[in-house]
Amino acid sequence: MKSTVYIICLCLANFSFILKNKPNIEKAPVTFQSTLDSGQVPKAYELFSFADSVIGVHGYKQAVDMLLRYESAYSDPMEKSMFNQVMMTYLSYAGDIKGALQYEAQLSSKKQPESYSFAENFVIEPANAVIKKRSADRQVVMFNEAHHRPHHRAFIRALLKDFYDLGFRTLFVEAYFENQDPQLNERGYPIQNTGTYTREPAFGEMLREAKKLGFTIAAYDNDTAACESTEPFVCANQREKVSADNLFNFMKNNPKAKILVAAGYAHIVKKSDDGWIKMAEQFKNVSGIDPLSIDLVGMSERFTEDQENKFYSAAHKQFKITTPSIILDKNTQGAFIANYRQEQIDLQIVFPRTKYTNGYADWLATGYQKEITVNLSKTNYKAGDLFQVYIKSELDAEQKQAVPILQFPMSGQKQQKLMLPAHNTYRIMVDHGTSKTNVEVGVK
Repeated sequence: MKSTVYIICLCLANFSFILKNKPNIEKAPVTFQSTLDSGQVPKAYELFSFADSVIGVHGYKQAVDMLLRYESAYSDPMEKSMFNQVMMTYLSYAGDIKGALQYEAQLSSKKQPESYSFAENFVIEPANAVIKKRSADRQVVMFNEAHHRPHHRAFIRALLKDFYDLGFRTLFVEAYFENQDPQLNERGYPIQNTGTYTREPAFGEMLREAKKLGFTIAAYDNDTAACESTEPFVCANQREKVSADNLFNFMKNNPKAKILVAAGYAHIVKKSDDGWIKMAEQFKNVSGIDPLSIDLVGMSERFTEDQENKFYSAAHKQFKITTPSIILDKNTQGAFIANYRQEQIDLQIVFPRTKYTNGYADWLATGYQKEITVNLSKTNYKAGDLFQVYIKSELDAEQKQAVPILQFPMSGQKQQKLMLPAHNTYRIMVDHGTSKTNVEVGVK
């Protein structure tokens, strides 16, 4: 598991370069297919930039379709691993949760033979209640996420009201690049250029909810200095230091502020085991503020149950997890932390396995109350086309730059039920890849 995370982090370190070198892709489908046909295959990491650009011009479905044409081109194990990470990312953007997990499984597909059993002193508590209680006296709360798991963003979104009530007012987001979208806070919603993962619908919804509540969204991961060192961890530590310093400088200028930080993977670890000194540890060292670090990654589902780690499997077997939960020692109230030490992570969320009541992940609708029924009997589409929901005012204003609030692959249904945020007017579209269809809706 550690090696898988390390590979993903290497990939993320390249994003500042990738995003600054996007190709001109008004005719990208022809250009890149011609390149593939000629045998000139790009490096797998370059597909991140390519897919982002295709989405901005041709849409999410065509980006995924174009990426799939490259799958057989990578035989080198490292390139194949990077390609799998590309597919994990863009399938998650498309709402294909099962597809993303299937590619994740190829990174570490071996079954987990070990078993585990929790002692009788361990119980589960609802994660939202524990987090709210333990965040009340903290100035800084940090969450991590796996960048191909929208569930983690949906979970943070559902907590934002509680944090606002506790006095938190600034949400720092690793994936937000202020230089690319300086108008985000004024506009109140993301567009395609807002950042990296912010074009994923659940991420966009997290940002919309934050703005609706009154948060300021801020960037912190903006290390632009070149690093050519070949020494272990030097470049990684440079990035971590820049992030930590940015957070520290904000707190120094706003000593009474309470902030949330949405980071990726291991950046929120507060004590290192090796030479890689993570952002949270460097921030704690320089500021003297001990952040509450909450891990969302370690106890999440895998593509199949036999690939899940022994702690996650045991939690589901013993505690029947149906909502995001935290495992606590009922005597000490200390949190159980899988694969970390107590001084590294404070709380760890155990997520339920995903249910697909209406054809898409139930957790995407957490907290939503507006029911919409869409008649698809007169809509021509193929299985795998994307069902998309946009806020009408955003789509009218931004056109191809708009980010849907929900999308997922279609599978032959003639009627689609949705639960959406109230107080918006929506436009439903079907993305066929080469074209899109507007769909009339009936509101119940």
